Amino acid sequence: MNELKGKEILDILLDENNDSQIVLVDCFGENVTFDQIMTIPYYNDYNGNTDTYCILQPVSHSKEFLKNMVYPFLVKKVDKQYQLEAVEDKEILKYIENKYNESFE
Repeated sequence: MNELKGKEILDILLDENNDSQIVLVDCFGENVTFDQIMTIPYYNDYNGNTDTYCILQPVSHSKEFLKNMVYPFLVKKVDKQYQLEAVEDKEILKYIENKYNESFE
């Protein structure tokens, strides 16, 4: 995931009043529309920064994403633009899963 259609991704994710959907281009070049579920800050001990993660849910099925699943992404600044990157770190995935589950308690 490295392309967003429309507004800057970080602006959308951090706007508490935003209810618009996010359209990303998947690895097959297809537009995929997502609903934002939550944004999660994570203090990174390694670099001393707070990283921003988000959980998104696709509105419809695509070749890469299933509608009934949620997907975590890292919001990463590349050059002067923010992009979303798949989360692979197991410790961070567990943290995100715990925050997601806490939101239902």
